[in-house]
Amino acid sequence: MIKKITSSTAVMILLISLAVVNAIWLIVNWHGGPLIALAFYLVASVLCLKKQHFQAGAFAGIIGFGIHLFELIGSGTSRLTGITEILFYMNLILPILLSITSYLASRRGSGELTDQNKS
Repeated sequence: MIKKITSSTAVMILLISLAVVNAIWLIVNWHGGPLIALAFYLVASVLCLKKQHFQAGAFAGIIGFGIHLFELIGSGTSRLTGITEILFYMNLILPILLSITSYLASRRGSGELTDQNKS
């Protein structure tokens, strides 16, 4: 039997994925940016897991996307090669999905969405 993934599970998968992506980026290029992002996503993971505070995931997604969009517009990707370019784009795209799923999980948690409203 195949189970549906709930939005809260999707939030945790995305937060852990972003933490892993930034841990790999930290290992590949020892810079402060991936270390800050790793800590940021781990804190958001704890808030979502322990306190069901999914707004933290939405906030983390918006901030993560904004920072990487600013970097893309400001410096482009010409300095990125190989794995760092892949990690950059993962850090650009995954936060969008994180914001959407976190928003949906927070609405379900607050009772705004019920089983009757689901499509």
